[in-house]
Amino acid sequence: MALDPATTSNTFDRYIEELRSLWRDSQDAELPFKVKAAMERMIASTSPDDPWMAEIIRDADPSRELYRDPDYGFVQMGHVHPEGHGNTPHDHGPCWVVYGAYTGLTEIPLYERADDGRNADKADLRIKEVHRLGPGVVYPYLTGQIHSTQVAEPPAVVFRFLSADLTKILRRRYNLETGDVSLIEPQS
Repeated sequence: MALDPATTSNTFDRYIEELRSLWRDSQDAELPFKVKAAMERMIASTSPDDPWMAEIIRDADPSRELYRDPDYGFVQMGHVHPEGHGNTPHDHGPCWVVYGAYTGLTEIPLYERADDGRNADKADLRIKEVHRLGPGVVYPYLTGQIHSTQVAEPPAVVFRFLSADLTKILRRRYNLETGDVSLIEPQS
C-alpha cells in the first residue's frame, strides 16, 4: 500500500520529484549514484515526526510500496525489518537497486563468484565485502551484483529504490550451502 497522500510531507515529495528529474535527465552509468545522493539527502532531512515517516514506523510493514512512477517505472519501497530478518543471496537481474537505512543496522554482504560461472545451475560464492547500513548510510547495488541482507540491530527502517518492478523480471537466488542457483521467474 502506498503512503497516504494526506501524510506525505515535503521531504518525501521533494525526493520523488528529484528522482523523476534525475530519471528524465540522466539515463547513464552514474544514475544509481545520483539516486544514492538523493536518498541520503531525503534520509538526512526527514524527522521521525514527519507524518509520512511516522506512518511507516507506526505501521511497521516488512515491505511496503511507497511510490511507483507511472512514467519511468521505478519503484520506491519502505521496509521495517525486525530482529532476525534476512534473505539469501540474490541478484536483481538486469536492474539495479539502492538501499538506505533510516534506523537500525542492516548488514549487506556483497558476493563474488569463486568459480568460472560456466554452470548456470551452480555457483561457488565468496563474500567480497560487507556493507553496514546504519542510519543515513546508503549503497547502490548494480546490475548483476549478488548480495543478501541481514538485520543486525532492529528495528531496521530501510528504503529500497528499484530501477524497475523486480516482480516483472528474471532474477536469481543462490544457496550458499548447496551452491544451487534458482531462477525467480517474472510474475504476470
